[in-house]
Amino acid sequence: MDMDNVLFSIVIPTYNRANLLHRCLESVVAQTYEKWEAIIVDNYSEDNTEDVVKTFNDSRILYIKNHNYGVIAVSRNKAIDMAKGDWIAFLDSDDYWLPNKLETLLNYIKDYDLIYHASIKNVKLWNPLLRPVDFFYDVKDYPIQEVLKRGDPISPSCAAVSMAAIGETRFDEGKKLFAVEDYDFFLQLIDKRLKIKYLNMALTSYDVSTGVSHGRVALDRDRQLFIKYMDRMSRDDLREVIKYYYYRKGQILNSPGNRAEVARCMRIAASAKTREVRWKAIKSMVKAFILSLKEK
Repeated sequence: MDMDNVLFSIVIPTYNRANLLHRCLESVVAQTYEKWEAIIVDNYSEDNTEDVVKTFNDSRILYIKNHNYGVIAVSRNKAIDMAKGDWIAFLDSDDYWLPNKLETLLNYIKDYDLIYHASIKNVKLWNPLLRPVDFFYDVKDYPIQEVLKRGDPISPSCAAVSMAAIGETRFDEGKKLFAVEDYDFFLQLIDKRLKIKYLNMALTSYDVSTGVSHGRVALDRDRQLFIKYMDRMSRDDLREVIKYYYYRKGQILNSPGNRAEVARCMRIAASAKTREVRWKAIKSMVKAFILSLKEK
C-alpha cells in the first residue's frame, strides 16, 4: 500500500447536533493529512444540520439523510457500505479530533489492522496539561473472553480499522444492543485476531455530557452483551465477567445514599483475577467507605 495515497473514510452519524457538528467537521477539515472523505449520515435532523454541512463547501464531505429509527448502528453501517476508503475512521458528531490524528495513524497502518488511542474528556482547548485524559487498556492479542472481563477498551471516535479487516462485519442493528453496539462491533473485530495497535496518546476530544444515559438501563445493555457471548465463555470466564459487571454496577450507583450498595458491589469485584479490575474495585470500595463516613 502506498502510504502517501491512503484514503480514510470518516463515518459521522448525527441527529440534531448542528452546533456540535460544526466543531466536529472543523476538526476534520483541519487535518494535516488531507486524503479523506467524510460521510455524514443524518437521521433526518430537525435543526439546521444540513445548512451547517453546506457552509463547508468541501467536495470531500458527503451528506446523506437516512432514517435509523433510533438505532445508530444503522447509520454507521450505511456509511461503511458507502465508503470508498482503504481505512474507516469513526467520529461521533459531538466529538472532535486533534489536527494530526490521521497523520499519526498513517505511521502505523502498514503493520496493523486496527488502531485506537486515548481521548480527552469534555474540553474546549487542546492543552494536555489541563485536561482529564481517558486512557484505555491495550487489548494486545487477548481473546474476546479476556476483553469481556476487563470492559470496553475502544471508543469509536478513537478508532480506525482497515476496510479489508472489516470485511462483512457490521454493527448489530438489534435494539437489545443499543448503546453497546460499538463495543460489540469491536469485539467482533478482536475475535478475528487482527493486528491491533494501541497508541497511548490522546488524539480525540470526547464529550461525555452528550452521550447515552447511564443507570440501570446501561447495566441491562451490558447484560445483553454478556448474554450474546455467553456460549463462548467457560464457567470461570463467566464468573470473572460477572465480577466486572458488579464493578460497573458500583460505578453507576455511586452517589450519596448508595454507598453501602456500592461497597458491596466493589467487594465482589475486588475478588476478580484480572488485576486492573481488582485494584480499581479495591480503590472504589475504600473511597465509598470514606464517603459514607463523611455523609453520616
